[in-house]
Amino acid sequence: MLRALYKALYRATYRTILRASLPVLVVLGVAGCVTETNDPLAQNRDPEKAARAYVDAGTLYMQRGKMEHANRTLTRAYDIAPKDPAVNNALALFYSIEGNDEQIEKHFKIALSEDPDFSQARNNYAAYLFDKGKYEQAIEHLDRVTRDYKYPRRFKAYENLGICYLRTGDVESAKSSFNRALQLNSNLPVSLVEMAEIALTEGDNKMAARYLKKYESIAQPSPRQLWIGIRLQRVLGDKNKLASYELALKNMFPGSDEYKEYKASL
Repeated sequence: MLRALYKALYRATYRTILRASLPVLVVLGVAGCVTETNDPLAQNRDPEKAARAYVDAGTLYMQRGKMEHANRTLTRAYDIAPKDPAVNNALALFYSIEGNDEQIEKHFKIALSEDPDFSQARNNYAAYLFDKGKYEQAIEHLDRVTRDYKYPRRFKAYENLGICYLRTGDVESAKSSFNRALQLNSNLPVSLVEMAEIALTEGDNKMAARYLKKYESIAQPSPRQLWIGIRLQRVLGDKNKLASYELALKNMFPGSDEYKEYKASL
């Protein structure tokens, strides 16, 4: 029964949460946009370095929404180094935006076959699998990422793993993953709000309040957080806090599913 309840609670799609963001590029000594006239291959006779330069430029184009430029630039990188893991990861991300499943699968699989320890690509592939509802496969990849102690965003892989476990109804594994994520980085709004929801559902109101308080100290209000706060204060009985949560949900998120649930609960 608890498993069914949790599946109902987590029906919202976490696509924007789970998917790894495009890497932030830092270009030293270069101002303005990347131009087509700055050809990395012409400037660098090392094909591998030239391909990586095209990947950096293509990624920057994707960040700016210039998909035609990104396509041309990443295609150049692929022509130079078709087996390069970074090139294939970038192309998989490009096709994720374009929605081309065949190409997404192709390039992620090349990247991971060439470098099985490429955790960024593995995390990105897990995000794609999650979007397709292939939660068990996503869990397998994320579990491997969490064991890469050199991966700088290991905490995010644990958080993503927790979200996947929730989708399969495995609440205990989800709790373990979120706890591990928060041990590595205590300022994770998603993990905090999920742990608050779990604690509230399991009747641990003190822990729910603790997670919610931490969330509210680091993040902007969200419909999910406010709805948890309303249900929590209905139990704890702080009428001022309850009224504050209710007013914020009504004024800030009147079109949200959480507001609809709130109205239905009155």
